[in-house]
Amino acid sequence: MNRLSPNAVLMLCALFFPNSPVRAQQPPAVPRLVHNLKVLPQHAPDCTSLEAIVNSVTRGCETNDQKAIALYNFMRLTHYHRAYPSEPGGIPVLKEINCYGWSLCGGLHAEQSALWKAMGWDWRFVGWPGHTTVEAFYDGRWHYLDVFLKFYAWMPDPQNPARQIIAGQADLADNADQLLLNAFVMDPARRVMYARGNEFDLFGSRANWQAPAFLTCGDDLMSVVAGVRQRNRVGREPGWGGMRHDTGNYSAQVNLAPGFAITNTWDAAADAWYWADSLQPPCHTCGDKEIRNSPEKGPIAEPYLTPDWNAESYANGELSFRLNTADPNCLESFHHADNVKLADRSLVPDDPARPAMLTLKLQSPWILTKGTAHAPNVSRFEISTDDGTSWEPAQLDDFGQRIAGNVSVLARFHFRSPLRTLNLQATVQNNPFALPWLQPGRNQIHVSVDNPEELRDKTLVVTYAYRRGVRTKSYEELCLEGKEIARGHNATWEARPTVVRKTFTAAELPATFQIEIPTAEHLYPVYPRMLFVRREILSSGQEPLPLPENAVSPTTAENEMLKTLPNPLLTGTQPAPQRPQGKRTSATYVLPPGVFADQSASPPTTNFLKWPKQQGEAVPALVYLISSQLPTLPGPDALASAKLVVPVTRGHAQAPTKLGLFPLRSATGSAQDFDFTTSGNVLSTALVPQLADDAPSWSPPQEVTFDITRYVRSLLLQQKQRGRFSHHGFGLRVLPDRAVDDGWTVRVHLPQSARPRLNIETHAD
Repeated sequence: MNRLSPNAVLMLCALFFPNSPVRAQQPPAVPRLVHNLKVLPQHAPDCTSLEAIVNSVTRGCETNDQKAIALYNFMRLTHYHRAYPSEPGGIPVLKEINCYGWSLCGGLHAEQSALWKAMGWDWRFVGWPGHTTVEAFYDGRWHYLDVFLKFYAWMPDPQNPARQIIAGQADLADNADQLLLNAFVMDPARRVMYARGNEFDLFGSRANWQAPAFLTCGDDLMSVVAGVRQRNRVGREPGWGGMRHDTGNYSAQVNLAPGFAITNTWDAAADAWYWADSLQPPCHTCGDKEIRNSPEKGPIAEPYLTPDWNAESYANGELSFRLNTADPNCLESFHHADNVKLADRSLVPDDPARPAMLTLKLQSPWILTKGTAHAPNVSRFEISTDDGTSWEPAQLDDFGQRIAGNVSVLARFHFRSPLRTLNLQATVQNNPFALPWLQPGRNQIHVSVDNPEELRDKTLVVTYAYRRGVRTKSYEELCLEGKEIARGHNATWEARPTVVRKTFTAAELPATFQIEIPTAEHLYPVYPRMLFVRREILSSGQEPLPLPENAVSPTTAENEMLKTLPNPLLTGTQPAPQRPQGKRTSATYVLPPGVFADQSASPPTTNFLKWPKQQGEAVPALVYLISSQLPTLPGPDALASAKLVVPVTRGHAQAPTKLGLFPLRSATGSAQDFDFTTSGNVLSTALVPQLADDAPSWSPPQEVTFDITRYVRSLLLQQKQRGRFSHHGFGLRVLPDRAVDDGWTVRVHLPQSARPRLNIETHAD
């Protein structure tokens, strides 16, 4: 005999005994989801799939080398190196990109190779002693790009030597001198490598600030040489170090039901990180070393280098739900509803003899880390992490431990009394630079869903919050001052957030709107400091989530312009600029005699320079002050070089002497007015050779040359940009340096009425 199911029994009872208190169980509710909700500015990567990443990142690239570099830049922007994140069974690359943002060499290169696979390229892992690298195969050759070391190199194309292509490891090993050791130069101040001829320097009057910086975390070129020579092929694997090419059942789509909102932020919440089996929060152990010198990453990342910033780390967002009982269809938000009905703007048990039960599905592309809910009259609260197969009791005010590490869980609420309020907030962990960031200037933001009809009578609200910023100096000035491009030099960001909120109905999707981030005409653009991007589906009569305090709407003043910056993901895809070539003309200008200044403030009676080796030493500090008079100078594009020549009659008898030339910070009326504390900003140095006591003075005087090209060019740029420049003259002093003077207190004699010369070289054409 076949037994009837419980539901069938209930239905028969209801049919034959209509007045019976036994009622048929309601079928499960089906949540009305809006699928694949995208908010995408035109230059930010689309991280909803590996294919979407490669399509959005390589947009505008013409060659495969350019596409490889753009993907390399994407990995550089969105990742830093740290020990592998881990999950049972491994982590899909797409999930790591969205949720984590860190790994070691094998993991990072598994992700890079997954992007190559999505491009249709082949790949192979190549092992070095202590390092796992990867190569891409396209255009009939292997090519090596290392996002862990931050390195790739160019070589002549064997089929067309006039053309450059990205080299493979075999190419580098066979010709290390030409392609590596002689092809890169170390910037001694910034401690990063540049391709020779493509350095962060002035090319004419323009700073080549987009020159790719290599080995930015401190690795050295000889390690690359050793690695390519000791390489061994590992093979073509579908992942490495727990990173899987296969996306599996992970989805990076944003799917929201009415009443839900997802807010992604670029900030970390306290103790809201997830890293399985780690006792330490994730962070980049190299500090800001990579950010400050990297044009493919630094400009976007520098707004976050505030005084309380320690290192790149995790960031968080929030998945939230708000019950709206004013909406007669509010049960459409739930994954399951049992014995529930809406009465008098409250959810109540349909059968008062039994408890009601509601189930919410918490899902997003980002890992859940914390959770809290406010639901008066809920008698029991449970969490399921296996799609309802099993349930565990949880605390409403803190259920983070139950959900941490998952991207989808079920939350079940039991109640007997009327339920009018149910608010839930779940913290998520998101990779900040894989989010849809904005840029200075005009941003075109495209909003779409898979099927606008899913929205029906509900509304979609998109909100961006950011802080505007400006820089008071150009990249040319930063270059001339020896500063990094992305450490926040001469830049500030507003304290008040700017907020843009847009509301869309089903009929208005897909849609495009603009966010304009202007810059004052006399200042320079920087990337905004992103705060959050929010997407929320509002049910009938529901208000959007509140805005930040003191938020303002975007405005553009009369003196502001929509200045922008080049797309950082395309850094390195363009040829290096050419330095001015051709003939030069030279001119020499004799400056008026300078004056000697003594730190004792008494009128100097000597014509030599001297400086104490250490503070408190009984040695007078003597400097030579050079007139502020300058000749008419060429424009910054025409200037080839500027050198100041100072005559010297005697060196020290025991050792050479190092001299330093520095700019005077203010006009000095006399030698007695000079402030000796302002003599530290040295522009250029030169060595005066040793001259024994019994040797005659130099006659004619020895000439010591100081290269001041960078300083003079900075004056000319000030003139060009601001209509004037400020120059108060130069000071000349001894620089104690044991490596030069062997610890002697050295001195240098100048002619009594020394007349320095300024030598100017100009590009003839």
